[in-house]
Amino acid sequence: MRVIEEHVAALHRRGVAARLVAAGSQEYVRTLVSEIPVPPWQASSHEILIAIPGPYDTAALDGFYIALPHAFNGGNHPRVNGAVIELEGVNWQLVSWHYADSRPWRQGQDDVDSHLTHCRGFFLQRGATNAR
Repeated sequence: MRVIEEHVAALHRRGVAARLVAAGSQEYVRTLVSEIPVPPWQASSHEILIAIPGPYDTAALDGFYIALPHAFNGGNHPRVNGAVIELEGVNWQLVSWHYADSRPWRQGQDDVDSHLTHCRGFFLQRGATNAR
């Protein structure tokens, strides 16, 4: 079993609904972020995609995609401004949400689970500055 498959299985054991999906050779983890504050978000949960680099066990994860449509304070969130892709019949838009210089991805310590926590921070307005 590949490392990413082991990490997704570990998420399942913790009760996190996550699965690997692919578009050609690019893999993603598709999952749900819940307990999001309403307002400013229009819904208390959002589906996200996390792009998984080929050398997952040695490469850093960065950013994520959010399922469209989304609404933040009645409009679009300013950090949801990247490319739009279609996967499994859903349009997803890249979110500009990166690790702070003071708290970078730590190879050998961080994984898809810790990245999911980082992504959840976007919805809770943690870390990088969220424009409101």
